[in-house]
Amino acid sequence: MKVTGSAPILTASVIMLLSRSSAFLTRNIARTSSIRKLSASARLNAFDSEIDYDVVVIGGGHAGCDAAAAAARTGAKTALVTQRLDTIGELSCNPSIGGIGKGHLVREIDALDGLMGNIADEGGIHYRMLNRRKGPAVRGPRAQMDRDLYKDAMFRTLKDYPNLHLVEASVQDLLLDESKSPLESLAPMLEDTDKVDPATDRKARIRGVVVEKSDGTKDEILSRTVVITTGTFLRGVLMLGHERYSGGRHLRDSEKVEPPSVGLAQTLARFEFPLGRLKTGTPARIDGKTIDWGILPPQPSEIPATPFSHLRQFRGEQPPLLAQNRLITCHQTATNEETHKLVMKYEDTLPIYDGLDGAGNGPRYCPSIYKKVVRFPERTGHNCFLEPEGLNTDIVYPNGMSGPYPEDIQLKILRSMKGLEEVDIVRPGYDVEYDFVNPTALTHTLETKKIGGLYLAGQICGTTGYEEAAAQGIVAGANAGRAAAAASSGLALPAPFVIGRDEGYIGVLIDDLVTRGTSEPYRMFTSRAEYRISLRADNADLRLTRKGQEAGLVIDEERIASVETREYMIDDRIEKLQNFDMKVIDWAERGGKDLMGGAQMSKKTGEKKTAVEVLRMPHVTLKNVEEIMVAVDKERREAGEAEEEDELPMTTSPESVFDTVEAAIKYESYVQRQHRDMESWRKAQGMKIPPDMVYEHALFPTFSKEELEKLSTNRPATFADASQISGVTPQSLVYLYHHVRGRNRKRDGRRDSKALAQ
Repeated sequence: MKVTGSAPILTASVIMLLSRSSAFLTRNIARTSSIRKLSASARLNAFDSEIDYDVVVIGGGHAGCDAAAAAARTGAKTALVTQRLDTIGELSCNPSIGGIGKGHLVREIDALDGLMGNIADEGGIHYRMLNRRKGPAVRGPRAQMDRDLYKDAMFRTLKDYPNLHLVEASVQDLLLDESKSPLESLAPMLEDTDKVDPATDRKARIRGVVVEKSDGTKDEILSRTVVITTGTFLRGVLMLGHERYSGGRHLRDSEKVEPPSVGLAQTLARFEFPLGRLKTGTPARIDGKTIDWGILPPQPSEIPATPFSHLRQFRGEQPPLLAQNRLITCHQTATNEETHKLVMKYEDTLPIYDGLDGAGNGPRYCPSIYKKVVRFPERTGHNCFLEPEGLNTDIVYPNGMSGPYPEDIQLKILRSMKGLEEVDIVRPGYDVEYDFVNPTALTHTLETKKIGGLYLAGQICGTTGYEEAAAQGIVAGANAGRAAAAASSGLALPAPFVIGRDEGYIGVLIDDLVTRGTSEPYRMFTSRAEYRISLRADNADLRLTRKGQEAGLVIDEERIASVETREYMIDDRIEKLQNFDMKVIDWAERGGKDLMGGAQMSKKTGEKKTAVEVLRMPHVTLKNVEEIMVAVDKERREAGEAEEEDELPMTTSPESVFDTVEAAIKYESYVQRQHRDMESWRKAQGMKIPPDMVYEHALFPTFSKEELEKLSTNRPATFADASQISGVTPQSLVYLYHHVRGRNRKRDGRRDSKALAQ
């Protein structure tokens, strides 16, 4: 059984295991190093002197940072253009990375040699594994950042990144070739939905960008491709109460505003891109010196932590600040009935937005406190986590309390909460409303269908969150870089770099966006992935690193070689579990009958079971099985009964491999069933959904409120129609499919009974 998994910590026992494969690892590092040097030098020597850059990335946020780095890794001469170099990598809202679904994305970005995971480890000051009590498929690593350390680490990394130049300027507009001749894409399309007719769909091709420097002078930068990652800056409007003013965001803890991007928005509108308005918000920042910490329950960091970086985990390293014991403790408070009264009392002071008839189109799963109170009137409180923003600051982020009321109202609301009775605001919270492009205007490479060589990534595509932005950035940057580098070198156009829905959450994210579009800010959840049992955070590198290497995106020789080593370790462990067997009665005596199957075990006293078979039983863990295996192996050795003299002593699995091995064995049958369900559902795309179907929680208890709402509103006639509704997950569609089939069987049964009666 071939299995992919996470990176092991190199304990002494693992080092013994790897001693046999050290030459294998060394050979792989040497081999990949020589190949990489040759291919990189071939690309770097072929830049076209008529252009300034192969790729220009607009914006220094999370999408822009990983897009620029990805393009540079493909060998493309790349420029990252941003209004201010000192805001590169800024955590504009929540000072955290990861979470449920989001942590999976970060691990996948890291598996592709991306930046976010390693930088998050550098700046991490508080770590948690969310959903730890649930199965490994839905566990999500999350870390609290020191804002300054994260931003500084990102800037240092990009400043010295090969093939990458940082340019401080404001991009005013695009340079375009609008000739009437057919304009082919630099890169061929992959999916049927990506097909572009150059004669009718393609309106122009990118030539570069127009920039304005800090001294007011304008210049042109010529490039083969451009990646727009403008975040909330596209015709951004900031809102505080009824006050409205232009801007993409406030500078951190300041009244100063970074100006919006208007020229780019006007050009996209001129080419009739499907533009809409979305909003997001950030809560007030509060003074930690004015919080009564002593009466609030603490939430300390987990120690040890699971790093985001696969290589750091492979080496057995902890994130640096955790290793230095430089961590913070978060605390928890909550709203109450008095808070909710204030929230509703002052609702007339909230902004009037452009979107949704003035209500604003904000993120469903990160709502303002006002939206929470309105949507859940039965609730008497909502949790609020108080998260310090760094090691050397007293500023605290009140997670869950966004709401752009006037500052004095924000203060009243906060002071109604436990522990915050005397709190002071450092900077009031505000909302920002901005343009986005409905992502159905893009292909799976994130290239636009209307303008060849133009790619979009991040919030401009309708998503919310740092992790979703960086995930899009790495795909857009890789495709822009690969296409431009090949064109510069006179090489054949490369195949698109596209991650499938069965390969990663990045694939789910992009496929959802470009095939379904979105009408509200899109957030990643594990429930959006039909193959989530296979797409775990612990095995992201083994799913994607080789794919990235083949595309020229993964160039770290140690990373490439470590993947093969990890696979060897995991397969070796599974083979040991498959080969170890004992009589059922012996398993029961050593592990306890209740744990090892109870009465059923005692009935099969003479039968043998392998460690794999025992592990598949409910409530049995890999820890239970391996402790027995280690004890039995020790007894056999002491008795001189070892099967092979040169066989190493049995050891338990390293912590970082543990979840992968356990999940691969325990969930093998579930993975197979998952694939069968999805195959059956795909074959039934044309199946009709009864027009009188009632979408309510009683019939569909696993459906989210969003899914029930959208199915009721859209009333899909077939499953093909239902699959195009943004926000309805594949798992829910499978559930609906089984429900409709069951209903049809009952209907047919009644018809048959009536026919027989006649």
